[in-house]
Amino acid sequence: MKSLLKTKRLPGILAAGLVALAVGAAGAPASAATAESSTGATVSGLTKKQQKAKKKALKKCNKKRPAKKKKACKEQVNKKYKKLAGKNNSPKGKTYTIDLGDNFFAPSEVNLKVNDSINWSWANVGGFEPHNVTLDQGPSGVSRGDFASPTTADKGFRFKRTFTKAGTYSFVCSLHFAMTMTTNVSN
Repeated sequence: MKSLLKTKRLPGILAAGLVALAVGAAGAPASAATAESSTGATVSGLTKKQQKAKKKALKKCNKKRPAKKKKACKEQVNKKYKKLAGKNNSPKGKTYTIDLGDNFFAPSEVNLKVNDSINWSWANVGGFEPHNVTLDQGPSGVSRGDFASPTTADKGFRFKRTFTKAGTYSFVCSLHFAMTMTTNVSN
């Protein structure tokens, strides 16, 4: 190590290592989660067979020269598999509109099926008192952050979320604790 410092090679070696790391990270495909739905599609929207084919195609792209052709190849592969991922998604459910008003949700209780959505609407808000939608309690494994809207008084604002897990969800406006709503989601 001392000899590397004396000969001033270390900065060059470190720079080369950092460049190699950056190039490797940029060229590596993002790993997809492997949780599967009832249709056989994974969280990424691709089946295992499609993920394997995508990985193989990206590997083939990495062998292309010059860098411009490599980049174009990767973009084409990613575009193709993004389109396929959209086709594999689970069936869409119904969308229900819930109105927010000054200190109320209307309706304050709703029953849904898995894959149904709620579109909260601020159209009936007076325009001067801000409100939000905050998950107070939900089924285990559901992130509260996924069901947290911004706080606003904008009458044109909408906040839409899809319910993919069965259970009871309790919502509240964090500024008005008496403003509550319950959503029951069943399979």
